[in-house]
Amino acid sequence: MTNPLPPDKPAIRSLTLRSAAMIAVAAAADRLGLVLPEGAAQEIAGAFVDLIVTLGLIGVAIGRARARTPIV
Repeated sequence: MTNPLPPDKPAIRSLTLRSAAMIAVAAAADRLGLVLPEGAAQEIAGAFVDLIVTLGLIGVAIGRARARTPIV
């Protein structure tokens, strides 16, 4: 019996990435003395990951627009 390969999952949906961001948000809030409501760390972490990915895509688009050579 063969085991099927797990379905490909984009990095944006990675629970590890989102969990790391959530821990960072919670640690920063704790260090600043802020008390976050239930679920706020998850929402902030999700928005932060989306922002980083969007800025990365914008940077790639700008870089490709300014490139003088074709993609090989």
